[in-house]
Amino acid sequence: MISAYTLVRTAPEKNLQVFKEVQKLPMIKESTLVYGEYDIIIKTKTKSIKELNKFTYSVLRRIPHVVMTTTMIVANIPNKG
Repeated sequence: MISAYTLVRTAPEKNLQVFKEVQKLPMIKESTLVYGEYDIIIKTKTKSIKELNKFTYSVLRRIPHVVMTTTMIVANIPNKG
C-alpha cells in the first residue's frame, strides 16, 4: 500500500465546497481544512503509485475549484535490525 498526504489549494472561498467533494472519495482516509498556503490536507491509501497518479490527475484535480495539489508519499522506513 502507498500512503500519501496531498496538500490542496482551492479557488477563493471554495474550500468548503471542495472539502465536501473530497470526503466522498473512497481512497481518502482522512481530510481536514487548514489555514495557510493550502486549504485542505488529505491522506490517501492506494495499491500502487500508478493508482495514486490516476487518483491525483483523473479524480482530485478534476474536482471543480481545485487550483493546485502537492503530494508527498510517506517514506517506507525499514525496521532497525
